[in-house]
Amino acid sequence: MDVNSKAVHEACTDLLKCGQQQMRYRLKKQYFDGVPANQVRTTSPIKQMTDDQWRELVEMWSSPKHKV
Repeated sequence: MDVNSKAVHEACTDLLKCGQQQMRYRLKKQYFDGVPANQVRTTSPIKQMTDDQWRELVEMWSSPKHKV
C-alpha cells in the first residue's frame, strides 16, 4: 500500500471522520438526549476529551440550529 497516495490518504481521513462522528453520536445519545438541561454534565464523561471540548459539544447540541 502506498501511504503517500492521495486515495489512501482520503480513505484514512474518511475513516477517522466517520469514527469521530460515531463517537459524538454515542456521547449525545448517552449523556445528552433525554437528560434535562439542568442535569447535563459540565465535565467530560470520557478521559480522551477535555472539559472544554465537552462544553463545546454541549453548546453545539443545545443550539437551536442543531436541534432542527
